[in-house]
Amino acid sequence: MSTLPVKPSIISGPEYLANDLAHGQHLSVADQAKEFILRLFNTADWPARWANSNWSDFHGWLYILSDLLIWASYSAIPILLIVLLNRRKDLPFKKVIGLFIAFIVLCGLTFLFDALLFWWSAYRLSAVLRLITGIVSAFTVVALYRVLPQIHSLRTVDDLEQEIDERKELEDKLSQSEFLLSEAGRMGKMGGWETDLITFESVWSRVIYDVYELPYDYDTSKHDLDTYFLEPYNSTLKAVIDDAIHKGKKWDIDVQILTAKKNLRWVRSYGEPVYDRNGVVVKLRGVFMDIERFKNTEISLNKSMELVSQNNMHLKSFTHILSHNIRNHANNIAAVTALVDTAALDENNKDLFKKLKKISAGLNTTLTDLSDAIKIRENVPVTERLNFNEVTKKVLEVIESDVKANNAQIDFDFAVENIDFPRAYLDSIILNLLTNAIKYRKADVDPRITLKTYINKKHHVVLECRDNGMGIDLKLHGEKIFGLYKTFHQHQDANGVGLFLIKIQIESQGGRVEVDSTPGLGTTFKVIFNEIV
Repeated sequence: MSTLPVKPSIISGPEYLANDLAHGQHLSVADQAKEFILRLFNTADWPARWANSNWSDFHGWLYILSDLLIWASYSAIPILLIVLLNRRKDLPFKKVIGLFIAFIVLCGLTFLFDALLFWWSAYRLSAVLRLITGIVSAFTVVALYRVLPQIHSLRTVDDLEQEIDERKELEDKLSQSEFLLSEAGRMGKMGGWETDLITFESVWSRVIYDVYELPYDYDTSKHDLDTYFLEPYNSTLKAVIDDAIHKGKKWDIDVQILTAKKNLRWVRSYGEPVYDRNGVVVKLRGVFMDIERFKNTEISLNKSMELVSQNNMHLKSFTHILSHNIRNHANNIAAVTALVDTAALDENNKDLFKKLKKISAGLNTTLTDLSDAIKIRENVPVTERLNFNEVTKKVLEVIESDVKANNAQIDFDFAVENIDFPRAYLDSIILNLLTNAIKYRKADVDPRITLKTYINKKHHVVLECRDNGMGIDLKLHGEKIFGLYKTFHQHQDANGVGLFLIKIQIESQGGRVEVDSTPGLGTTFKVIFNEIV
């Protein structure tokens, strides 16, 4: 059987102890401290532990091996911590970790010295080592106490897992949004760009490469405006970019480019400056959009509008010339008929001449009506603030004899008192509404007419005229009720002009007119103004 190493011969411990006690009793504390330092490595004052006969081999080696195992473990922990600090430069509380390393190393050394005391009785050095360990331990406790609030504020594993899950969810949503944005940009042929004015590096979305017809690996830092922008658009774009850099202005312009494949293309360029903390423009960013299809449509539409405008001008000129010439002939016919002596005519010629005069008068009336309608469409009347009650009273003064002759009763209820509208148009509308209501009365019933104003559900001002007259068969005449010279009753004074004038006058100001009628029960006209209250 193997045996433990034999411990050294036993030296009498009481002799050492007696000498030490006798020596220390005659020295002061200061002298003792001085002697302690001078004899720090002196091992003659005490025997090694093996010299103590109370230590058995088993007990001694168990103590030694245990201390060495603890020292080895304490030495390994700092090594691992140092490796961790080197690999993870972002670890917090590095100073505290450094104190822990020193504390653990010193603790390990105390166990190592404890084992060495079995052979080397450096008790003074062991005491100094323990003192240093105690001091470092105290500093470690203080440092740990100071950082405890920060340690408590650190997120737990559950918090980190929750944050990871939330970030994954946000990343999924961001990825989805980026896809939708990319698809929207692709379908709308619109892309974003950004240029750094310091490094002159540019970042483009894929759509911009497509607009320029360039490969996706094209070096955007070498992009030259002169190559792709023709005059005058090149100068225009350079001017707005210069204003953005030096004056902080945004731009939004339509320009034409020459693509890499030599195709002309209309694009819309929008850009704005980006400032740093000092208020200096450091970047430009914006949007680039292919508007070739829309621009071509706009150009075609403008050409069509110019052509329509020219045709309208020609038509107006022709209408005025035609109206003037016909009116001259009609006036000549009227003048000639006025010179004829009807007394010298026989009965047949008198009858024919009366018909001729009637035709001449009707022709002049028709020309007057057409002239009025043309003036309404061409002229831009002045809008003013009008009072319904005042306008209506002036109209009634004009038709007072007609109202009394037909025993008409006219009631007012102007909940909305005022309106912004051309005076001549409002006079004409109210006049035609009232005269029509009187003209198309029932033969045996006195006319009862109500004029009122109110606000409809869409907040528009409405002028309503309700009567108890003959009414109109809307199923039969609804589509042509507002046509010129359209009449619906056998009345001698019916000419089909009044409702036509009401319609074109209110529509020229952005409004409209509606009608509701039942034969024999009367008619209600609603003039709906464009004004919103």
